[in-house]
Amino acid sequence: MVYSKGGTGILIKYQEKFFLLTAQHVLDNNYKTAQNESPFFTHLFAKRGWEGMEGMGFPMRGWRIGELITADSPYIDMEDIVLIELSSSLVRFPDKFIDLDAVGGSAAVSVSDLYDGMFLVASGYPTDKNPIEYHYGDDYNCSTVINKHIYHGVCEFEGAAPILRSRSHITHADINGMSGGMVSNLMPKSNQVAWVGMIQKAGNNIIHFYPACWIIPAIKNYMQASYYVIDPAVCMTNIEVESTPEAIQGRREYFKMIKVITDKMMATEAGH
Repeated sequence: MVYSKGGTGILIKYQEKFFLLTAQHVLDNNYKTAQNESPFFTHLFAKRGWEGMEGMGFPMRGWRIGELITADSPYIDMEDIVLIELSSSLVRFPDKFIDLDAVGGSAAVSVSDLYDGMFLVASGYPTDKNPIEYHYGDDYNCSTVINKHIYHGVCEFEGAAPILRSRSHITHADINGMSGGMVSNLMPKSNQVAWVGMIQKAGNNIIHFYPACWIIPAIKNYMQASYYVIDPAVCMTNIEVESTPEAIQGRREYFKMIKVITDKMMATEAGH
């Protein structure tokens, strides 16, 4: 999960591409028309801050994958789900993401495995806890202190749709900016924690979320969805060519290289 200007997103890798899964309403306040300057930035690291462009990912297209989801809930808007394709020309390798290319293991908890009273955790970056200050100095032009916020609660159901009912008081204002954040289960060991869903909205101590098991099939078929252009540079690319086995293998080799570079950088910063 990463912080993006004014909201939260879940970083996902699929077919050796990185995507930011978030809610479209998170972007509506920033995205107006295609432009050379990104309408938002995406922080690539969970364990460190950033000091320059090399620590960021830049959006290319917005895929409306909510169109592909057939499951229905009267309390959430499936059209609010968007998968933001990031440029593959990253120069640093992210440290935390959901890897849909990984072999084996379960990427998400099925709705059928959720039950009333199951402990859940919702996390994200509230806007009022993550202010961006614009200094416009010689060294940098903006700064922020990244503060991830966590709410604990239990699973309940509204009809067939799961929700998180918090043990603490939650208003829409409290969670503003956490839309697009992650809902996970609460387990004794960290390697037992699994993805449950993505936050859409909250209020009256309830967090509504999209079940991850509904979203993953749409991600894997994202090219069947319509999309909008964020960076006009995508007009110089070919979507079909980018999806060939040769292109996927090329990105795989490139990411192996920049992961080595990133690991060395992290080790140097840690003094190892």
